[in-house]
Amino acid sequence: MAKELLDAIYAAEEEFSRRESEAKKESAQTVAQAKKDAEALIAQREEKAHAEADAELAKAKAAGAGVLQKANAEARRECEAVSAAAAKNRPAVIKKAADFILS
Repeated sequence: MAKELLDAIYAAEEEFSRRESEAKKESAQTVAQAKKDAEALIAQREEKAHAEADAELAKAKAAGAGVLQKANAEARRECEAVSAAAAKNRPAVIKKAADFILS
């Protein structure tokens, strides 16, 4: 009876060791899979963030180009106005300068 009891205890310990080993193996596989899943999720989120940043940059460039075109057109109008005023006043300025020099 004692031998049977010891054999049962030994068998139970062997079964426990086997189950513990299997549980550790499954746990390691689960951890490895969780790390892979996390890395894939991080890569996916980074890719999405890059795409969104690129889209925002494109919008900002387009908006900047519009502002630049407006500023360029305004500067051209101002230059044309100054040139027109200078052309209109040129004869009078030359006459006044000549009269001042000759007097």
